[in-house]
Amino acid sequence: MSDDGSSDGTLKVVRTVVPDAIRKRFVLKFLIVLLFMGLSIGAVGVFATGQITDQTQDRIENEYSSLADQESTIITQWIDRNRQSVRLASNNDVWTSDDTATMERAAQNLESESVDIDALHVVDATSDDIDVLASTEFDSSASFGGTNREWVGDIEFSSLGQVRTSSVYDARRTSVIGFVSPVGNGDRYLVLESSVDDLASEFQGSQRAERGFTQVVSGDGTIMIDERMGDSDSAELFSTYGDQASRQPIRDANALRDTQDASGVSSSMPAQQDIIDEEYAVGYAPVFILNGPDDWVVLVHAPTSEVFGFVQTISDFGLVATGAAVLLMGLIGAVLGYNTSSSIDRLTRKAEAMESGDLDVDIRTGRIDNIGRLYGAFGSMRDSLKEQVQEAESARKKAEVSRAEAMEISNYLQERAEEYSEIMQAGARGDLTQRMEPEGENEAMDRIADDFNEMISELEKTTGQLKTFSEEVEESGRSVQQSAETVREASEQVADSTQKISDDAYNQKERLRSISEDMDSVADSLEAFEAEADGVDFGDSLRRVREVTGALNTAVELGEETMSESENVAGAAEEQAAELNEVSSRAEELVRYAQYLGDGLNNFETDEEHEFVFQTGAGGAGSADPDDD
Repeated sequence: MSDDGSSDGTLKVVRTVVPDAIRKRFVLKFLIVLLFMGLSIGAVGVFATGQITDQTQDRIENEYSSLADQESTIITQWIDRNRQSVRLASNNDVWTSDDTATMERAAQNLESESVDIDALHVVDATSDDIDVLASTEFDSSASFGGTNREWVGDIEFSSLGQVRTSSVYDARRTSVIGFVSPVGNGDRYLVLESSVDDLASEFQGSQRAERGFTQVVSGDGTIMIDERMGDSDSAELFSTYGDQASRQPIRDANALRDTQDASGVSSSMPAQQDIIDEEYAVGYAPVFILNGPDDWVVLVHAPTSEVFGFVQTISDFGLVATGAAVLLMGLIGAVLGYNTSSSIDRLTRKAEAMESGDLDVDIRTGRIDNIGRLYGAFGSMRDSLKEQVQEAESARKKAEVSRAEAMEISNYLQERAEEYSEIMQAGARGDLTQRMEPEGENEAMDRIADDFNEMISELEKTTGQLKTFSEEVEESGRSVQQSAETVREASEQVADSTQKISDDAYNQKERLRSISEDMDSVADSLEAFEAEADGVDFGDSLRRVREVTGALNTAVELGEETMSESENVAGAAEEQAAELNEVSSRAEELVRYAQYLGDGLNNFETDEEHEFVFQTGAGGAGSADPDDD
C-alpha cells in the first residue's frame, strides 16, 4: 500500500513539473525519453571508456616505469659482474712478478676468456705518470699520464679487496668504463676496461616501442650511454641532454634514491629536437654503483603516440562504439516510436468517430502486441456500445409505456392522497368520526385506509375512555380532598385534647410528688421523735404513712407514663395531620390536572363515551364507576 502511495505521489510531482504541451503528445514524450536514454547510455559509455582508458594508461605507465627499473638493474648487474671479475683477477700473483711477458700472456688469456673485457692493464701506482707494466692494448713503455686514463692516479684504496669504478670515457677504440683493483701490496693496480657498447646492446628500450631508446645520463645532464650507439641518428656521447625543462626526469630519478620507490615515469614531455621531435614519454630510475658515479640515471624514451597509442585506440574505439550504440538505439527507437505513434493516432481518430456517434467505424489492425490488443479492446467496446444502444432504445419504448401507466397511477394516487389528506386534517382538528373508504383500485392505498381507520377507531375509543377517566378522577379527587380535610380536623382535635390531658397529668404528677415528699418528711420526723422519746411507739402509724408514701410514688410514676403516652399520641396526631395536609394538597392538584385533561379532551369529537377500564392487583380488572362499589 505504501509503495502505491509513494508512486502516486511521484506521478503527481512529474505531472506538475512536465508542461501540458509535452504531456499531450506521446511522440514528444517518447522522443524526450529516447533522448534521455541516449544521453544516459552515452554518458555511461564515455565514463566507462574513460575508466578503461585511464586503467590502460596506468598499466602502461607502470610497465614503462618497470622497464626503467629493469634497465637500471641491467646496468647494476653488468657493473657488479665486471667488479667481481677485476677483484678476482687481482688476486693472481702473476701481477706481482717482474716478468712483463708473463703478465701480458696472463692478461691476454683473461681477456680472451671474458666477453665483457675490452682491455686489461697492469700499471705502477707509485709512478707519477702511472706507467704501464703490462697491457693487452699497449706496450710496456706506455703510461696513462696525459690520457683519458690518468684518473687512475687519483684513486685511493682503504684495503686491497676494494674495487673502484670510473665514469664513461673514450679509449682508443671505443667508450669504456674502467674498473680498478689493487694488486699485491698495493703498489700496482689491475685496470679492467669494458666497452659500454656491450652494455648498450642489452637495453630494451627500442624493443618496447618504435623509435624508443634507453640512455644513461649523469646528474649534470651528460649522456654517458646511449642504446642507439652506432646508429646514424644516435646521440653523441658526452653531449648535453636537452634543456633544463627536459632534465626534470633526471632530477626526479635522483630524488628517488632516498625513497622506497625504484622508478617513475613522465608520461607527457614536450617535443625536444635533441631528444625526440614529438611529444614523448620517459621512464626513469636511479643507478646505484658501489664506489663509482653516484648520480647516474636511466632514461627510457619513446614517442607518446607509440607508448599510449593503444590507449588512444581504446578511447577512440570506446567513443565510436558508444556513439554507434546511441545512434542505433535512436534509429530503432525512432522507428518504434513512429509506428506506435501512428497506430495510436489512428486509434484516436477512430475513438473520436465513435464519440461523435459513428459506431460502424472499422477498428482493425494486423498488430498482435499491446497496441493490437488495444485495437481489439476498442472493437469490443464498439460492439458493446452498439448492443447497449439497441437495448437502450428498446428500454426507452418500454419506459414510455410504463410512464403512461405510471401517470395514470400517479393521478389516481394524487386524487386519493388529496382525499385522504382532507380526512387526516379533519382528524387532526379533533373530528375522530371521519373514516377512509377503500376502493380496491390500489392495494397500497387500501392498506393505508384500513390502517388509518383502525388507528382512528382506537384513538376515538381511547379519547372517550380518557374523558370518562378525567371526570372520575376529578370527582374522586374532590372526595379525597374532602375526606382528608375531615380527618385532618379530627386529628387536630385529638392532638389538642391529648395535649390538655398531658398538661393535667403533669400538674397532678407535680402535686402528688409534693405530697409524697411531705409524707416522707412527716415520717422522718416521727421516726426521729420516736427515737428521742422513750415509751412512744408510732409503728403502725409510720407503716401506714410509708404505705401511703409508696402509693403516692406509684401514682407519680403512673402519671409520668400517662403524660409520656399522651405526648406520643399528640405527636402522632400532629404527624397524621401534616400528612393529611399533603394528601389534601395532592388531591387538589390532581383535581386541577383532571380539569385540564377534561378541557383538552372536550376538543375531540367522538360518537359515544367509553367506560374506562384499568388493571388492579395482580392482573385483576377493576372499574372506575362508583356504582360498582
